[in-house]
Amino acid sequence: MEIKILNKTPLEMKLEIVGETHTLLNALKSTLLEDERVTIASYDIKQPDISNPVLYIRTKDIDPIIALEEATNRLGKQCVEFKRKFKKNAEDARQTRN
Repeated sequence: MEIKILNKTPLEMKLEIVGETHTLLNALKSTLLEDERVTIASYDIKQPDISNPVLYIRTKDIDPIIALEEATNRLGKQCVEFKRKFKKNAEDARQTRN
């Protein structure tokens, strides 16, 4: 994955995320929008087969880089929690079958 910052101001940022799809971008957008300091988080993929997604972030009073860093930390924690719970449920299901 390669990330290119296309535009950056104190409260806005547009970046291209090479090689990613709706899966990651939708999760990032949703997580960003959980933050009340983020006013807009959206992305666009012009041609899914040949274009890279572009993520746009606008904030109220925080650097969008910080908002994105915090969002990725929250998203990472959610993935770890999901993996932990899934692993436990899978182990319980295996024991039930035996």
